Amino acid sequence: MKKVWVKNLGAMLLLMAILNFNPGTLLSKQVIDYKNNSCHKVTNSKEKTGGIPENLLTSISLAETGRWNSEKREMFAWPWTVTWGGKGYYYPTKQAAIETVNKLQGAGVKNIDVGCMQINMLYHPNAFANLEEAFDPEFNVDYARRFLTGLHKSAGSWIQAAANYHSTSPHLNLNYKTKLLKIWREVNGASLAELSLEPLREKTQHNFNPRLAQMELINTRFRARLEAERGEKRHIKVRNQLEAWRRSRASPNLLAQTAALHRANLMRRHKSKLNKNKLNFAENRRRQLSSWRKDRYYFQR
Repeated sequence: MKKVWVKNLGAMLLLMAILNFNPGTLLSKQVIDYKNNSCHKVTNSKEKTGGIPENLLTSISLAETGRWNSEKREMFAWPWTVTWGGKGYYYPTKQAAIETVNKLQGAGVKNIDVGCMQINMLYHPNAFANLEEAFDPEFNVDYARRFLTGLHKSAGSWIQAAANYHSTSPHLNLNYKTKLLKIWREVNGASLAELSLEPLREKTQHNFNPRLAQMELINTRFRARLEAERGEKRHIKVRNQLEAWRRSRASPNLLAQTAALHRANLMRRHKSKLNKNKLNFAENRRRQLSSWRKDRYYFQR
């Protein structure tokens, strides 16, 4: 996601004091357990379900939160990464990352990127219900999947959609695209020609306006964000319904609730039958009265 540097050095130092850590020594003091890393597993799964080219989400996560394991000589995306002030910080646990974001927000910092895919809390305020979800690889990557898919609808190219995912700034957009292509080639072990790259949609060069193009990109990101948030709301609704069903099923009062529901249904059917009988009785009486009037008129003639 887009990184914004903190220009005020005094504000930066104050926040460091509030957070009580030294950026220069933070990484060396961590004990990293790569076996518990789950970014790659989730990105790989979401690529398949979302129809996204193989290893593209994985490559984005590596570009956003990748860190090097010298023993395995591999790069891993780290799920508990927090970026603020233009620099990313890797935390050993999910709870440590959540506590840091709480402190940052309490200090007035809003521009914060979180999780495997570095979702920006300022530009995507409705992406997650809470910080627990924000740092959960499943929720974090799934939101990124929906956002990237929405961007692809307008970009006409998966790699351009990934660049738009990162930034609306033309300079940052181009640099990120170059960086991402390099990572994607390495992850796939393939040449550029072998990657699933779609052609960019043609633009009329003599009418091309950089400012209008950037505005179009900003609007595209906005529409993609709204679409991703709507997808999250549907997901939350279904999840809440499932959890409510599970709670009621596990409840010791389930039989009593079922019996009460059964009695309510019987009562409703009984009332419906009574109302129907009343209507039938009234209708019969009306017909009898009408017939009596006709007969009376006939005999009086």
